[in-house]
Amino acid sequence: MRKLIHEMLCPRCLTTGLKLWDELSADERMIIERHPSTAAIAPEERKKHRFCMRCLYFDADRSETVV
Repeated sequence: MRKLIHEMLCPRCLTTGLKLWDELSADERMIIERHPSTAAIAPEERKKHRFCMRCLYFDADRSETVV
């Protein structure tokens, strides 16, 4: 399934590269875990979000849209 471009764009900084938890490197995960905006989120809940490593935006919407 292919995702639409707007689903891969970060709504805050408009760059591509929103990543799922499984796509993050160990260093990126460490940053996300320690960031104040996501530190209070339970680890299992955090795995449901998408993250932008440029501006540290996170998005809980994981709806799949196919082309």
